[in-house]
Amino acid sequence: MYRFGLLFIVGLVSFLFAQEHALTPKAALSFTYPSTIAPDPEGHRVVMGIRQPNWQESRWEYHLWWIAKGRRSPRRITFSDGDEYQPQWSPDGRWLTFLSDRSSFSADGKPAHGVTQLWALPADGGEARQWSFLETGVRDYRWLPNGKGVVLISRLPLPDSLEKRLEEHKRLKFDAVVRDSGTVRYGVYRLPVGGGEATKIGEVDAGFREFDISADGKWLVYETNYTGKYDDEQKFDLWVLNLSSGENVQLTDFPGPEYAPRFSPDGKSIFYINQTTPDIEFAEWDVARIPFAVRKISVTEADTLTRDLPRAIQAFAVLPGEHALLLQVADGMTTPLKKFYYLRKRNRYQTVGDASANYFGVQVTARGGIFALKETATTLPEVVQFQRKKERRWTRFSAQLSGFPLGKQQTFRWKSVDGKTIEGLLVLPVNFDPRQKYPMVLTVHGGPYGRFRNVFRQAYYHQVYANRGFVLLAPNPRGSAGYDDAFGKAIWYKAGGHMGGIDYQDIMAGVDALLREGYVDSTRMGVIGGSYGGYMTNWIISQTPRFAAAVSQFGIFSLFTDWSNSWQPSWEKMYLGIYYWEEPITPRHPYVQFSPAFHVTNIRTPVLILHGEKDRYTNLANSQEMYQALKTLGREVKFVVYPREGHGLGREPNHRLDVLRRSLRWFEEHLKK
Repeated sequence: MYRFGLLFIVGLVSFLFAQEHALTPKAALSFTYPSTIAPDPEGHRVVMGIRQPNWQESRWEYHLWWIAKGRRSPRRITFSDGDEYQPQWSPDGRWLTFLSDRSSFSADGKPAHGVTQLWALPADGGEARQWSFLETGVRDYRWLPNGKGVVLISRLPLPDSLEKRLEEHKRLKFDAVVRDSGTVRYGVYRLPVGGGEATKIGEVDAGFREFDISADGKWLVYETNYTGKYDDEQKFDLWVLNLSSGENVQLTDFPGPEYAPRFSPDGKSIFYINQTTPDIEFAEWDVARIPFAVRKISVTEADTLTRDLPRAIQAFAVLPGEHALLLQVADGMTTPLKKFYYLRKRNRYQTVGDASANYFGVQVTARGGIFALKETATTLPEVVQFQRKKERRWTRFSAQLSGFPLGKQQTFRWKSVDGKTIEGLLVLPVNFDPRQKYPMVLTVHGGPYGRFRNVFRQAYYHQVYANRGFVLLAPNPRGSAGYDDAFGKAIWYKAGGHMGGIDYQDIMAGVDALLREGYVDSTRMGVIGGSYGGYMTNWIISQTPRFAAAVSQFGIFSLFTDWSNSWQPSWEKMYLGIYYWEEPITPRHPYVQFSPAFHVTNIRTPVLILHGEKDRYTNLANSQEMYQALKTLGREVKFVVYPREGHGLGREPNHRLDVLRRSLRWFEEHLKK
């Protein structure tokens, strides 16, 4: 069926649902759309990475499709027993390379399974060929700019003697795990076109992450936090690796992190992302630049280029030949693209495309072609190209939405307790009648430094709820991303704020503003959130009895418990300013005062608690403690644990489906009586 193209499938789905069947949880999870793109050097074809659910095996499948310029139907181009992802074109456009864990062969010709290797498809057709045969597989890769080879990143294998000893210990069940023990290093290899034996160039440490290669192919710049630990996310520095000698040299040692390094086209500068305030994850991101010269490596000062733009830069791309960058900007409920002329004094920023839309996955070809993925409130992500200030759409994935009724979705604004304007997303029920009274579900995003965007895809699947007769309010309270620096830092202890303070007041002011519209039944309101949104759900129902139902997803209940069990214990320190032992444990202690656990007797709202068994961010212990307390107090509570799931409850599609169905059923049982 795949050979007929995706639009055949889309058209069939549209025909079958022409009579507007309600949008069900399974249908919402089954939509097909690209998540990554890779245009060829000439801009004639775009390869797309597409994820699809395999309901029978409860796993997500990742495969590659491509679409040619002027064609309406994309075509699937990879078929295997594994996943294919991270497509890249060779500079001459002759090869499409990608990573895959499909069945492969080791260097000595033996079958291998589950090892990620580099594969290549000839652009003029044919079967995919295995190019790399590294023992530990390939973690990441980039083409050399001259097209004469590929740079691979691979974990260095353990010495044979150590490997044998570990296997013997595993067989005898001497498999105790010593926390924070052992070090991982990665090898940097050069692989010739056509594949074969990879030559080791050098080594990098466990914290190695994003990297770029200079246009002359002599240097590799990379970011590292040295340990690879999530809790060290604020410690990234920039280093360079000489691709001839294998020498590593440190470039930056500034306070706070330096992310996403990119060489300028002439190789004389390196652009990267930094923060307005070191050591906190909720500071505004800016683009900075440092000089790079082969004979003078040390850098003492960075030039932050975008200080005059009071919004965070989510990502950027270097535009060849223009002394300009293409910025992906978090701006309220939109994500516009801006061309940034960094050498100018005036008219430095020019909006590219639709200022009211959301763009991501920007790709710029070596010849300056600009491609991106675009989504809106009524569309799925679509591939678009920008030419001469015009936007051209290449794909029609949103045809899958035809036949499903959608509720009206819009930005909703209100005044908070101090007069500050706050905004959020408002979704009205399908067939909305303003004379009726509807149940309402308040949704709270994660983060706190996250945000709701005005797009169809939402973490809580708003349009599924709208199809079942609910009003949805999704606020961006203070502490959210997408606004100015002070807004994002408003719940920081140094700004005089705290979690459960002005963020809670902003949210409740939004609820009150919506009630004044006259179509929400104040006795039938629910609240749902995950991660920080789960914390806020727990906090809200411990502060007010106004909600008739709640769904708490992998949220924080006790800040003591969260600090002790999370793989990011620095999170509490960032926001609250202290470790819990640094002040006497009294009712005024921030870990006590701002923990829902210490207000649990106030909770009367029926609560559904959902959590992943292997959550490393907000440990399962949070929800276990909440369930235990509410059960002991005799409150209405249900607790569901998902095996193998981590943070987000989305590793397996059947689990994700169950989360959505259970949440929806909980609200229908409690808000539609």
